[in-house]
Amino acid sequence: MSKILIIEDNELNLKLMKDILESQGYDVDSSCDGEDGLLKANKNEYDLILLDIQMPIISGYDFLETYKKSTPIIVVSACAMDTEIEKAKALGCVDYIAKPIRIADFLNTIKQYL
Repeated sequence: MSKILIIEDNELNLKLMKDILESQGYDVDSSCDGEDGLLKANKNEYDLILLDIQMPIISGYDFLETYKKSTPIIVVSACAMDTEIEKAKALGCVDYIAKPIRIADFLNTIKQYL
């Protein structure tokens, strides 16, 4: 099954996404800040990365600017104004999911990239 990295600093959001994905059979790894997430993303191979924008140490935008592998990245963020979505897409994310997530939409978006 596909391996997914979730980079999310909110413990409840992280647990929710992880539980949803694991219930669908995905292999899920996680990180609570952008710096650790970047280290994991560069060290390991993932099929997909889910990335929050507002995080400690390295923001989601900084992650997108720094990360150079071709792994698809979906931003999952409460920052869902058009300008923020456009900025994230310009920096390389393939899609953008606004929080709070809707489970069916969340899973359908994930499946599009795996």
